[in-house]
Amino acid sequence: MEAICGQTSQCALAGFFCFIYDFQTLLTGAMAIVVAMFAGIPVWRQLRDSNLQTRISHRETLANLLRAALRCYEKVDQSIREPLSFAVRVTSDPDGEAIHISAEDAHHLEQMLPSALDWYLVVLADTEHGDIEVRKTALKTALVQLGGTLNDAHWADHNDQQQQEKRIPDDEWSDIVVRCAEAKIEAAERVSRVESTYRHLREAQEAWIQSLRSQIAKLDLQIATPR
Repeated sequence: MEAICGQTSQCALAGFFCFIYDFQTLLTGAMAIVVAMFAGIPVWRQLRDSNLQTRISHRETLANLLRAALRCYEKVDQSIREPLSFAVRVTSDPDGEAIHISAEDAHHLEQMLPSALDWYLVVLADTEHGDIEVRKTALKTALVQLGGTLNDAHWADHNDQQQQEKRIPDDEWSDIVVRCAEAKIEAAERVSRVESTYRHLREAQEAWIQSLRSQIAKLDLQIATPR
């Protein structure tokens, strides 16, 4: 072949074979690349389909989380809305100024509010996003403190110094009465604290809902325009 290619007078066909001979390494490499490209098309399609399926599955997971969160947060709001509204009414006047809570209202509110969210704050503790859990802990603490204040606010009015066969000493009873009066004033502040911590919890919940919706919207765009 080298002898043939060295003769310039050979026919065009011989020239073609000479070209192939001279560039056989380059042509072999090019052919290998072309073959690899055609062979890779099914693999690329498989990877694309796999990525698409992964995104669809991830979107469904996020959608389920979103639906569950919306149901949960609606139930939370329903559980606390009425008792918290009652708490505000009995500890503040129409102008929003703090007032003393009555013994009857303190007792009634104690039965309504402090345990209203036990199913969420206790049973479902440590099951959500970190920021939400921090706010849940703050609300739980505020509710416990309010419960203690409400109990103090009505205990002396609903109990006697004489407890069955035991009489509370005068100095202890005097402290109980003083604490009862203080708690009736303190209740408004405790209710305000519960309102504040619940508002912060709602903000964290809404931020999580928005985050889920944004992630779903991004995946919807990727699914609609696969690459």
